[in-house]
Amino acid sequence: SILVLLPLLALATSSMLSDLSKELVDEGLLTLDEDAVPTTTCMITLRNGSSISKTCYMTEGFGPRSAGCYAVWAGTSLIAQGCYSNQEISLRDQCRKDECKSDGKSPVVSFCCCFGHLCNA
Repeated sequence: SILVLLPLLALATSSMLSDLSKELVDEGLLTLDEDAVPTTTCMITLRNGSSISKTCYMTEGFGPRSAGCYAVWAGTSLIAQGCYSNQEISLRDQCRKDECKSDGKSPVVSFCCCFGHLCNA
């Protein structure tokens, strides 16, 4: 019956999580939605310059993937915030856990990605 298949589908989906996503879920930096898709909450910059929080989902694509947040600065001025989903190998090397902050040392544009709910706030 359908009721029997739903738990199996969730189990199959969660068993397909990348190693990084499993690690981040275990640490509380990602959550799984009702379909066992990794999600996080990020600040998003709107066109008018204001920011809101939004649930961000891991996107489909090639290879093991995960999801996080990003922020872009020019010096200490925040330019943009949003969701970031990419291949695990890129995220593991580029992103920080818990926060994304400008060091203020670079006068040029800088990018940071992070894991954790509202880590780019």
